[in-house]
Amino acid sequence: MAAIEAEIKNISKLEHTLARTKLVLQEQASRLRLGTNPELVMTSLRLAVPHETTLALIERVDPVLSTPAELPPKN
Repeated sequence: MAAIEAEIKNISKLEHTLARTKLVLQEQASRLRLGTNPELVMTSLRLAVPHETTLALIERVDPVLSTPAELPPKN
């Protein structure tokens, strides 16, 4: 019984995390529709979305934005 209750508690926490992530994604999608710079949106996502979700999300959304910008060579 304790194992089942622990699993229910874990699922509840996961549901909360997913609901929060969904809200953040909806907010950022709205910002993109309103013309916000995509790099600013991606930075916001990196900061607001749980780390394990952020990396996968960024790679799916835009592989170009998922890689750090390279600095130009110094002359």
